[in-house]
Amino acid sequence: MRWHAARALLRWASNLCPFLLLGVAAFNVDVEKPTVYGGPAGSYFGFSVDFYSPTGDARGVLVGAPKANTSQPGIVEGGAVYYCPWPLPEPRPSDPDPAPCRQIPFDTANNRMVKVNGTREPLEFKSHQWFGASVRSHRGKVVACAPLYHWRTVKMSSEKDPVGTCYVAVQNFSAYAEYSPCRSFDPDPEGQGFCQAGFSVDFTKVPAPSALHLGGTAGGVVVLDPSPRHQKPPMYIPDPLRHNYYISMSLFAQVAVINSTNLTFIQNFTGEQMASYFGYTIAVSDVNGDGLDDLLVGAPLYMDRELESKPRELGRVYVYLQEGDLLFSAPIVLSGSDVFGRFGSSVASLGDLNQDGFHDIAVGAPFAGDDRRGRVFIYNGQSDGLKLQASQVLEGPWASQSTPAGFGFTLRGGSDLDKNEYPDLIIGAFGVGKAVVYRTRPVVTVEAHVVLNPEVLNPEDKSCRLPGSDIMVTCLTVEVCTKVSGTGIPDAIALKAELHLDWLKQKGAIKRVLFLDNNQHHHLGTLVIDRRKKQACQNFPIYLREESEFRDKLSPISVALNYSLDESGPLPGLLLRPILDPYGKAFVHKQANILLDCGEDNMCIPDLRLSATMDREQLVIGDDNPLTLTIGAANLGEGAYEAELHVLIPPEADYIGVERQLEALQRLSCEYRMDNNTRLVLCDLGNPMVAQTNVSDAVAFAPFFAAKLATDNPDSNPVSLTLHIAVKAQVDVRGVSHPAQVVLPFPRWEPKEKPTKEEDVGPQVHHIYELHNLGPSSVSSTLLEVGWPSRYRDEHLLYALEVLTDGPVKCSTNASLNPVNLEISRLQDTPELLGFLRNTSSPQARRRRAVGMSEVYSSKILNCSNVHCLVVACHVSRLERGQSAVVKIRSRLWAHTFLQRHNDPYVLNSTVSFRVTDVPYRVKPKRLPHESKSIGTFVVWATPNVSFAIPLWVIILAILLGLLVLAILTLVMWKCGFFDRARPPKDDVSDREQLTPEKAPEA
Repeated sequence: MRWHAARALLRWASNLCPFLLLGVAAFNVDVEKPTVYGGPAGSYFGFSVDFYSPTGDARGVLVGAPKANTSQPGIVEGGAVYYCPWPLPEPRPSDPDPAPCRQIPFDTANNRMVKVNGTREPLEFKSHQWFGASVRSHRGKVVACAPLYHWRTVKMSSEKDPVGTCYVAVQNFSAYAEYSPCRSFDPDPEGQGFCQAGFSVDFTKVPAPSALHLGGTAGGVVVLDPSPRHQKPPMYIPDPLRHNYYISMSLFAQVAVINSTNLTFIQNFTGEQMASYFGYTIAVSDVNGDGLDDLLVGAPLYMDRELESKPRELGRVYVYLQEGDLLFSAPIVLSGSDVFGRFGSSVASLGDLNQDGFHDIAVGAPFAGDDRRGRVFIYNGQSDGLKLQASQVLEGPWASQSTPAGFGFTLRGGSDLDKNEYPDLIIGAFGVGKAVVYRTRPVVTVEAHVVLNPEVLNPEDKSCRLPGSDIMVTCLTVEVCTKVSGTGIPDAIALKAELHLDWLKQKGAIKRVLFLDNNQHHHLGTLVIDRRKKQACQNFPIYLREESEFRDKLSPISVALNYSLDESGPLPGLLLRPILDPYGKAFVHKQANILLDCGEDNMCIPDLRLSATMDREQLVIGDDNPLTLTIGAANLGEGAYEAELHVLIPPEADYIGVERQLEALQRLSCEYRMDNNTRLVLCDLGNPMVAQTNVSDAVAFAPFFAAKLATDNPDSNPVSLTLHIAVKAQVDVRGVSHPAQVVLPFPRWEPKEKPTKEEDVGPQVHHIYELHNLGPSSVSSTLLEVGWPSRYRDEHLLYALEVLTDGPVKCSTNASLNPVNLEISRLQDTPELLGFLRNTSSPQARRRRAVGMSEVYSSKILNCSNVHCLVVACHVSRLERGQSAVVKIRSRLWAHTFLQRHNDPYVLNSTVSFRVTDVPYRVKPKRLPHESKSIGTFVVWATPNVSFAIPLWVIILAILLGLLVLAILTLVMWKCGFFDRARPPKDDVSDREQLTPEKAPEA
């Protein structure tokens, strides 16, 4: 039962939070000037509504308030029906706030009384009877019902039943009659039954004056002539196609069509979901304009089970189109979108709201919207049924703190209240005691077209002069023609019109045509159109820019016109502003083309051919040598406008530039661009690139994987080039010992039995390893491993203290460093130790000296094959070309171990190896670099071992041999006269004496 359902809905919604006002998606139901009527608080004013238009100029609205108090003595909340005139009366100084609505005195009497056993007891019970729960009017006649009216029989003193009753008012509320079809004086032990006549009421279309039918909860229909003189329904024989009755049985999810002649069932409609309240509301309207009534059925509690775990109560309305004599199509389904909005609680036929030849409907969702304010959805009809998208949504403007407003619980349409030739709509909001009249705006249909003259622009034909200059330009005329039509629209319609020139060009691009008077590409103006004329036209001269100012000559020049109604001026009184038909065109455009050198058809068919070669077939990643593409383009057909060469650059490539040093190549104008995520080099080939043209150029790139060539002509041949990519990385490892050798013993230094500091065990020894990438490619992961000679049995050799790194390397050991926890010192060795550390400046000199000492002394080699080694494992991350990673192991030579082995020389070898495990490229080399080396530290003695001295017999033999050789040489020299002495003769003195006097005189 509708009012019981309403009570349940109110109880369910009583704890909801207050509502908020939402916006309106508008078509032609006016929301700027609604008329709002109010009733007594708590009276449920607005529970039922209808139009009232008796003969003459009187117009108004009927509003039911089923919980209102009246002047009936002793009756509590008997209910009332109010008449509210339209338009509202103007406020007077004496009464600034008039109450426009007045109660209609259908019944002014108290309960009828009867004597039972000498006591006067009520025969009927009018308190809480919900009079006004349903109200309908037709041609000045009004019927209103009280479905909870109770009646008792005389003999059954304690029984009363809700039989329901109705009142009919005629002659402008001057005469009234009551009719209760289920009430009787029959003292049936089972009582009168729960007839509740007046649950719903409506006037039918039977061919008799003002026939109506009353609905009760049992699904019955009573036909009544509402004139006061008739108390029983006459029998009529109506047209079976249009004058049958529709009975709703919500509990069983069925709607039945019955014959109005004999009240037999003709057809049943069954809902698709139990307890969806299928049939809670029904309405009849011709929504597809075929002259046959269509059936609309609401199911406000329909549950959407798209997700079985989370069903949602959305509500539905089913539209059954009548295709023949009581032949209905499969239903068109309108679904709600608000959970618990109760979409389909009310459905009303509105008539033809927009005067397009199809009836429209309204669907109420009284608890929909944010904060449950309530919504009403307007759906427009069309030839194949209803448009599934609502053309307008009316939002409830009220919220109540105790009960929801219920905006949209009651709907009524189909009557033209303001006489503007468009039907209006009444919406009840009984929770706040309001009824709202929404009037409908006239709909204007505009037909517009644009004419361009000429449609082909010859840039050489310069027939117009720019204002204020002597520059001649190419011109064309834009002619805009419009005409308007519509029902009830004003004689003059003002349109805001916008003309956009070359509108297909993106924002910021150069517009090729401009208006001649202001050099702009946009014009905004007002067009005033007389609807009595065929059409109104207006011309706008525009001109083409110089060819040097733009590049695009191929794409058409599009001129667009969009328009809207000019709503800037105020409207007097209650007049409504017209609205533009949203289903019509509000945008038109026309195109013109630029004359091209392409023959009579002005269509160019070029034949572009591309070729491309590379200066190499393979590139090594990391190589410094750029790749050069030599590209050739030829046009073997007609002129190619906006001819461009596109070189698509993959992410792995970097554009360097165009080669300018080769004289055999033409110098093209190229630029690098970034279009979204696509990188390309764009070269201009000419505009146009004339027939039989050949151009070539060279473009340099950094190493990349692939290149693709294309032009903007869809018929050109794209060329794809694939370059083989190789990965080569030369990686080696180098190592050095510092010092290269240690000389034993140390003067004035003895090892301690229980060392506590690192200086107590021996001299410091460093091994330094460098992993170096010579390139050209990079390596991303390398494993470096060092084998460190740490112990021989229980004796320490090179006692490792620290592992230091430099570069992208991380190391770990298989055993702990400094196992005896010596105190770490950052100082250098003592002078006594430093004096015996013989180092050379270069690794080569150290290596030569070490080799020499090894050969002389036949040193014993200690390495990981015969002693225990500490393993240092290092992971080296990415090494670019020329980068290195260094690992340094700082240790102490455990001198006590070697001093126990007097005069025994040793070589302590650490082993270092690396293995490249990955490269940072998708291309992988066939073999990854790997290598292994040994680094040695020599331990030698300052005093050689006697085993290394020259034997005594060798010395004696050497002396004897030397004496023998000396004797032989002396003998030979004697024999040769080497020892003979020549003496001068004795007469030499006399000779000297003789010579002396001769010399004297000369002196």
